[in-house]
Amino acid sequence: MQTRYEGDSGTRRLLQLGYRQTLQRPLKWTSNSAICFGIMSPLTAITGLYSQGLLYGGPVVLIWSWVFTGAVTILVGLAMSELSSAFPVSGGLYFWSFMLAGKYGPVASWCVGWINLLGQQLYIYGGLLVIYASVNTFTLKSLTQVARIGAIWQVAGAFVIAVTLLSVAEKRQKWSWVLTDFEPNPASGITSPGYICLLGLLTACWSFTGYDSAAHLIEETISGDLTAGWPMLYAIITSFTVGLLYLLSLTATIQDITTFTDPSAELATVSYVAQIMWDAFESRYSSGHASLVLMMVPLGSCWFCGLLSVTSASRMLYGFSRDQAVPFWRIWTHVDAHSGVPVNAVWGVVAGAFVMSLPLLQGVTAFLATTSIATVGLALAYGMPIGLHLINRNSFEPGPFTLGRWSFSVGLIAFIWLMFTSVIFMLPGIYPITSVTLNYAPVAIGGVLLLIAAAWVLSAQFWFSGPKIEVDNSDIVKVNYWISDPPRHGV
Repeated sequence: MQTRYEGDSGTRRLLQLGYRQTLQRPLKWTSNSAICFGIMSPLTAITGLYSQGLLYGGPVVLIWSWVFTGAVTILVGLAMSELSSAFPVSGGLYFWSFMLAGKYGPVASWCVGWINLLGQQLYIYGGLLVIYASVNTFTLKSLTQVARIGAIWQVAGAFVIAVTLLSVAEKRQKWSWVLTDFEPNPASGITSPGYICLLGLLTACWSFTGYDSAAHLIEETISGDLTAGWPMLYAIITSFTVGLLYLLSLTATIQDITTFTDPSAELATVSYVAQIMWDAFESRYSSGHASLVLMMVPLGSCWFCGLLSVTSASRMLYGFSRDQAVPFWRIWTHVDAHSGVPVNAVWGVVAGAFVMSLPLLQGVTAFLATTSIATVGLALAYGMPIGLHLINRNSFEPGPFTLGRWSFSVGLIAFIWLMFTSVIFMLPGIYPITSVTLNYAPVAIGGVLLLIAAAWVLSAQFWFSGPKIEVDNSDIVKVNYWISDPPRHGV
């Protein structure tokens, strides 16, 4: 037990909730926010899914969906921060669900925990998983320095890209075109402009995920209960600003929109962002090779994103395993005495991410399907505890960070938005629907939910009762926050 943190308000609150301080607590809230921002990584998300927004609606959908989604995501972050302040525990969302669901706490905790864990696994991809895991075995304090470098890389990189593209491109689109041009995508077989716009939301919605990492790291943040309101909020606002600058500069320097929207262009396997940069340089220098240097910025951002996503997901696995909800939980809860890091959980997350990323080898279609599934899964995991909070708001006692009289309104908007996004990403994107064009996200999500439910009915309901108390609260401090029966002691 890390006795040096006994005076920390977050550690005292952790004891109230029944847990010993096993992990180190070296993070300032700004460091937590830097990690959160690195995971959200707007340059990575936009680079990967710019084509979705450009084909489904064009510039007007890309830009204004970003503005709208960013504004609503701030409200989601505020609603989640309020819960994180009340329950500052690693794993976050599944614990909130237990505390807010009354007698249904165990099943709510089980479902949210598994959905969140699997959604985070899908968020991690790339061929550098071993490197990600190796770096994550260092102390969290050392990893924080990497996160700060990553944050500077993305912010500075977005400005470098914007200035360079706007300076190099021979042709710059008028801002009226950037903000209003609509591309109907007739090749999709969809004739409804509204439907096209809904499908174009994927770019923004995928970008505005991953901010739950602030909650997963709250147990390692100094006075996490007191500062819970800031890491998510600052990460979301920074992502919004950096992403908007990146989107505007890319869209304004498109040399010829038909290069991308013409069905005969055959760019299905080409990064639209890389093509825009190439065309911009080629328009002035008759060669686009220099643009490859500029592409190092989003590629570097992708590396930081993958690295820090492992950090967050490993804490989710650690927290969920601590409550014995995961097979081989004793392995995943081991914390290295020197680094204070759940090393086994780090390697477990990387192994799981490798297996779950294998479908990405099938190409762009598999990538879009995977991002849809991950987005839906994370939206459900975010929405369920917020919805439970709305239902049990009268018995909820907030922590130091509270929205006060705005709590219900903010939570309601956040919940409706998350459920809305969960639905739209299960809609088909191409008509007529065939075995090739079918959006398999509903099948995959339905299969996962069915497996989670079946595991509960057939097994977990008989042995999983929710959080396993490590500390007798009556011997330390009275618990004032329970809104359901306190969970039973672990074995």
